Amino acid sequence: MSGVIPRVPSPGTSRAPGNSPGRRPNGTRRWLLLTPLAIAALGYLGAIAYLKLNERALVYHPDEYGGRAMVAPAADLRVEPFRVATSDSLTLVTWVVPPADSVRALGYWILVCHGNAGNISLPMRQEWTRALVAEGVGVVSFDYRSFGASDDGPLNEAALYRDARAVYDWMVRDRGIPRSRIIIYGHSLGSGVATELAANVEAAGLILEGAFTSVPDVGAERYPWLPVRLVAGQRFASVQRMDSIAMPKLQLHATDDAVIPLEFGQRLFAATPAPKEFVTLTGGHDRAFSADSATYYGAIGRWLRTLAAPDLESAPPGLSPSRRAP
Repeated sequence: MSGVIPRVPSPGTSRAPGNSPGRRPNGTRRWLLLTPLAIAALGYLGAIAYLKLNERALVYHPDEYGGRAMVAPAADLRVEPFRVATSDSLTLVTWVVPPADSVRALGYWILVCHGNAGNISLPMRQEWTRALVAEGVGVVSFDYRSFGASDDGPLNEAALYRDARAVYDWMVRDRGIPRSRIIIYGHSLGSGVATELAANVEAAGLILEGAFTSVPDVGAERYPWLPVRLVAGQRFASVQRMDSIAMPKLQLHATDDAVIPLEFGQRLFAATPAPKEFVTLTGGHDRAFSADSATYYGAIGRWLRTLAAPDLESAPPGLSPSRRAP
């Protein structure tokens, strides 16, 4: 019988480690272990890159809530439209609405820094304005660059700060409104704009609604597995400047706010020096003014009268408080 006689290992002969029949080489096993880790690492780095590259699109939403299309002002709102120039040669659409009742007018003007979506003409913002002017204050609202009918321009944190400052300066310079009669208001992202303005100008008071400590803090809460605080370029860090804002401050926050949870407003308030007041509401992030209107406008009305109290007490002889010039 012919054929190849199989070689039988001699006693004491051993095979190379890991190469016994039925077993994979060590290199193959290492590769099987490292491949999923490499894929996970690449996915994680990709998520960080996506967050960084799309950060501004995640923060600013000018095309939502009706986008840039302007709605005509309601007939009962005495809207005076203007275009205000910024320091970098853009113009911002601005609405001036005087108090509804000149006899009850308190002489204050609220400068409105709205949130990160829609524009000043939205019906719900007109409804909000209507109720405020009924409280005896004037309202000046504007759209940031690339929002509403304002000029297109680069959207970033510093640009929004410039826009708010341009409207504030215009109110003082062109409208002749004393700095001591301006109240700065900020809602949601606008709270970050409002605190930056309040930290750098003179004003009668500051109202914040649905406010947060900083954008990175909110982002870290939503994406706890990503290093948001390290990569965020848009910061709006209100918590870092509250201790420099000495004017009276009113904070409003809905307990059922799903966009900016209540705890962010509470943490910001804890970092805020007196005089200050915190009022809780219901109605979510955007609708507390209508869902909980009695609490909402009641708190603002009382706070406004507190601001006005020194003026009423010190009215010049022969001039009644209700007839004082704004």
